[in-house]
Amino acid sequence: MHVIFGGAFNGKRAYVENLIQGRSVQWMNAEEDIPVLLSNTEVVVVYGVENLVQTKLEEWLEHLERWNMKFEVIVIATEIGRGIVPMEATARRLRDDVGRFYQQLFTKAESVTRIWYGIAQTIKGDVWR
Repeated sequence: MHVIFGGAFNGKRAYVENLIQGRSVQWMNAEEDIPVLLSNTEVVVVYGVENLVQTKLEEWLEHLERWNMKFEVIVIATEIGRGIVPMEATARRLRDDVGRFYQQLFTKAESVTRIWYGIAQTIKGDVWR
C-alpha cells in the first residue's frame, strides 16, 4: 500500500495520476459506500478518508488491508492536523480520529510520500514509481 499525503490542493492527485498512467485504475471516494472492485483493476486509488468518522475509518482500514493483497493500493490523504485547532468539539474529534487513523495507515504502508506544493518527498520506503 502506498500513501500520498499533503495539504489540500498541493498536487497529490496530479502526482498519482502521473504515476498510474496507462494502467487499469479504479478510483474510490471514501465518503461513498465501499464498492466492489472490478476484476480488471490493477490499481485502487482511495481518496477522501479525512472526511470519515471513526467507525468508518476502521472499516476502511480493514478493506484497504484486504485489497492490498490483490491489488496495488494508493491512498490519497489530505493533512488536516496542522494549523489552527478548531473550536467546535466535533471538528476537533474528527481531526484527532483522522490523525490516529493516519498513524495506523502509515505504519501499514510500504511507502509514504508527502506532496508539498507539487514537490514529492518520500518519507517511508523506497521512492515509488
